[in-house]
Amino acid sequence: MKSKAVEIDSRITPQAKRDAHIHYIVAFCGGFLTVFPLENIVKSFGSSQTTHLIEMVRLLIGKDWFEFGLRFVGVLIFALPIFFVTFAKEHTKINVKYAALLVDVAMGFLMWLLPADLPKVVYLYPTFFAMSLQWSSFSGSYGYAASTNFCTNNFKQTISALTEYFCNGKSEFKLKAQFYGAVLAGYYLGIFAGFKLFEKLGNFCFTLVTIPCAIIAVLLATFPKDSAK
Repeated sequence: MKSKAVEIDSRITPQAKRDAHIHYIVAFCGGFLTVFPLENIVKSFGSSQTTHLIEMVRLLIGKDWFEFGLRFVGVLIFALPIFFVTFAKEHTKINVKYAALLVDVAMGFLMWLLPADLPKVVYLYPTFFAMSLQWSSFSGSYGYAASTNFCTNNFKQTISALTEYFCNGKSEFKLKAQFYGAVLAGYYLGIFAGFKLFEKLGNFCFTLVTIPCAIIAVLLATFPKDSAK
């Protein structure tokens, strides 16, 4: 019987390596676009729904129906790509990964073009839509699922795998630690690039997400059949 370590190493196929490298770059894009709402009027994290839904509870208690409605629209915007990916995988031949890349680019240009006099919540909408579709389309590699648009679970998995490898002597966790650690690194490199480029270019910098998205598209095209549509 093969050991667990050998079983995990057998997952390191050329396509699995390609998928992992793609995931690292997608995480870079996720971190990069996350900077938009943080640097703009809303000054809020736009890559998940936790804070957004908590704020909706506060608005419900305070009976601020206008902003509550705007935030409810944000929930729908975040939910729509999840529905789309789940449905498309079963009922269409759409490659949702290419769709996610196109949306990342489109939302990057929308971030640049949005006027500065809209309600604050509206500035979360492009990030909500892009990050939800990206997260739903790119799941991970080597059998590990890793978010590309926020990092709490990735951080937990990295620390857990490092502890298993170095402290508990379980060599089979080495690949897991490397994968989650690299996803974290890609995400925060994207955030770093976003902050630095925003200083120089303002919101125009988010159009530059076109570059890593183009690289991802080329990597996806290196295999004629994408096993994870």
